[in-house]
Amino acid sequence: MPRLVDNLVDFLRGHSLVESVRVVEYDESPSGSLEIKIRCRIKGKYQFQVWLHTEEKLTDYSYQLFTDHPLLRWDNSPHYPNISTAPHHYHNEENKVRKSSLSGEPLKDIRTVMMEIEKWLKE
Repeated sequence: MPRLVDNLVDFLRGHSLVESVRVVEYDESPSGSLEIKIRCRIKGKYQFQVWLHTEEKLTDYSYQLFTDHPLLRWDNSPHYPNISTAPHHYHNEENKVRKSSLSGEPLKDIRTVMMEIEKWLKE
């Protein structure tokens, strides 16, 4: 497994909110593209998912906190070009789309996402 996946899994396993982590999808091509899906059980009734698709000059991502329905989501699908941080955006629990502070750098972004989840859970 590439170092990126190992680092993400290690970070999640060491996070105080995370009870379990598993890589549920992993596909690495000879050309260097990678697609992964990581699922975590978060304390309480929550689940968290990381989805990444990386190529040499591209990283598509989605981070999602959910139960039986989505709660908080961050992604960079180009659906909201009018948001100042496009393509990066955030969907809150009411599915309202807002700007996002994520950059497409998974090891940096995962820290931001987990901090936001911690804040949301405390409210």
